[in-house]
Amino acid sequence: MKYFTLEECYRSSTAAAKGIDNTPTPEIEAHIVESIETLIDPLREAWEAHCRQNGLGKVGINISSGYRGPALNKAVGGSFTSAHCHGYAFDLVPVNRQMRAFKRFCRDFLAGRAFDQLISEGEDDHGVPSWMHVGYKHPDGKRQRRQCYSMIHGKYYPMTD
Repeated sequence: MKYFTLEECYRSSTAAAKGIDNTPTPEIEAHIVESIETLIDPLREAWEAHCRQNGLGKVGINISSGYRGPALNKAVGGSFTSAHCHGYAFDLVPVNRQMRAFKRFCRDFLAGRAFDQLISEGEDDHGVPSWMHVGYKHPDGKRQRRQCYSMIHGKYYPMTD
């Protein structure tokens, strides 16, 4: 793992506030490492190059939500089928807060790669997301459906521009 620590991948302010132990099992930890090394680190590296080439300011990506164990997933109202619960999905926010550019970048970056879901979450009326959900694998650990969605007012639609 080149750009992220394991702790960043499962740290949660909600877990801390509610006294929830969100430490992954060795199996889930392996999923996290696989997801980060195969997809998220390369995305981060390409985002840095993209930002430098286009004058987008600070580079880097923060994980706003990574692995969520059952208790944490329930506490945040997550789907019981979430790839977050298996160490295969991460919600990402670029350090420079260039969310529209990051959304477009993620879609372009993933176009030729194996992944499960890219979801532009919490989009406003202008198509700007609050964060980008990047899922490496389906919770079954096998499928990579290459789905791209926008979540607008709690509903899923084909990804907007």
